[in-house]
Amino acid sequence: MLGIDGGASSSKWVVLDAQGGVVAQGRAAPVIGHLFNDEMRVEVFAALDALLAEVKPHAPVAVVAGITGLDAGTKEAQQMSVHIQQTLGLPVQRVRVLNDMDLAYRAHFAPGEGIVVYAGTGSVAYSIALDGTVYRAGGHGFLIGDEGAGFWIGKTALRQVLHWQDAGVDAAAYPLAQHLYRALGGRDWPHIRAHVYGGGRQAVAALAPAVGRAAEDGDETATQVLLQAGRELADLALTLRHRLGSLPVVLCGGALQVSPLIEQGARELLEVTVQYTSSAETAARMALDLHHS
Repeated sequence: MLGIDGGASSSKWVVLDAQGGVVAQGRAAPVIGHLFNDEMRVEVFAALDALLAEVKPHAPVAVVAGITGLDAGTKEAQQMSVHIQQTLGLPVQRVRVLNDMDLAYRAHFAPGEGIVVYAGTGSVAYSIALDGTVYRAGGHGFLIGDEGAGFWIGKTALRQVLHWQDAGVDAAAYPLAQHLYRALGGRDWPHIRAHVYGGGRQAVAALAPAVGRAAEDGDETATQVLLQAGRELADLALTLRHRLGSLPVVLCGGALQVSPLIEQGARELLEVTVQYTSSAETAARMALDLHHS
């Protein structure tokens, strides 16, 4: 049984045996649901093929995959499902492809029980009702939103450092700029421009840990960026609470590991629990149920 948690920064996979024991697990290149043009499609399926080649020796007999930016039942989900079936030689009823937030939610709650706020490269608040209806706030991508997540943290901090530069301030006197320059590998605008626009949103999101390190060094701007990130994530949960009532809230996702200040900022607005349950293992256990059905 194979569970895949496809993400924007990397994919995680877990293989279980028929008794539910973990046989193998690992990481692979990102597998996302952005199949908007031929170039993207080639890149995504190449990453998926590499992952499937890695797990094929374990002979999985059922697969559940949660993919960022893809919803169950769509044409894109069907394309990915067929590709997995054909690659692994599985019947159609043994492969299920769905949104990665469905996995994240089911890793923490049963339908109707709560709200999950996920913060990785992007951010979203997510809840599944008892009747299966999905409610969400945010998750609109880095061009529109994704407040409080890794990209937002990196962008907000970098924008402040560039503002200092534009104003003629000695930015290098601040720990935030020192750590960002180190992560960027340079400090002049042509170098920063090439790094950011050459690397895209992943390059910006990768700056978030540098912001965390600057806060540890006492940088007040970095501290405020991280506290505000937590408030932005809490606001996503509050948006859903206005619709669904005072359900418990779980924060999860890799961005939370940047700094405890993010959780602290969220707790200024509401009570939350931070958890790191494996969505890939949840997917594998769903695949086990699929196998037994």
